[in-house]
Amino acid sequence: MNPSLQRAVTSFYNLIYEAQTFATAMARIDTAEQEHYAGRIEGLNWVLDRCQELEDMDTNLTPSSLQRILGEVKSDLEHELSVQRREKGRRADGREEALNFVADYLSSLITATEIESAKTPV
Repeated sequence: MNPSLQRAVTSFYNLIYEAQTFATAMARIDTAEQEHYAGRIEGLNWVLDRCQELEDMDTNLTPSSLQRILGEVKSDLEHELSVQRREKGRRADGREEALNFVADYLSSLITATEIESAKTPV
């Protein structure tokens, strides 16, 4: 995998981790919205758990292998979002918000991986 794609994957994982850290800090500060931030924390923790393979990513991972992993994460994320949309409530709204935040970045990363896969000879 080229260094730019590797940096993008690492940045994606770090972005989720930092968003989770931020939500945790905000839950302590903004007690009126504590339940909402708790939902965000749950959603981001779910993503961090699901993306564990990205944190331990090997630099020798091929773009097509990465594309497969990201596709699986996206499929799981879409399923989790559909569950959240059915389970409305303050906490679920925070969780859905976090998952939507991650979905946008995940889609961009998948597109970058597809571009890189197209460049790499099979």
